[in-house]
Amino acid sequence: MRRPLIALVCALLALFAAVSVVLAQQQLEGTVVSTKLTACDMKPGTCEGTMVLDTKGATPGQVTIKVPKGTQIKRGDGHLFLPGTKGRVVAVTYVEDKGEKIAKSIEVKAATP
Repeated sequence: MRRPLIALVCALLALFAAVSVVLAQQQLEGTVVSTKLTACDMKPGTCEGTMVLDTKGATPGQVTIKVPKGTQIKRGDGHLFLPGTKGRVVAVTYVEDKGEKIAKSIEVKAATP
């Protein structure tokens, strides 16, 4: 009787932890002003570095976002490398860790005429 109860409690704790991580993600949109590449294996998702976004809207200004290895940078059906985002409008899904914004995914927005 005790083991199923412990298993249920563990499953619920894992579920709540997963939900809190998803809720902690935020999104930011802006134009990429600059990028700094620190490492890249020349395959999509293998570059790491930082990008500086010029944001408008609720929090205007420049924001630095850390881009760790494994972060996918999508543009339509394809992918871009970190330096290829410079000058483009992007939507970044990120989490905050120790005061740093860390990208989880980056989507390049279509240019508007």
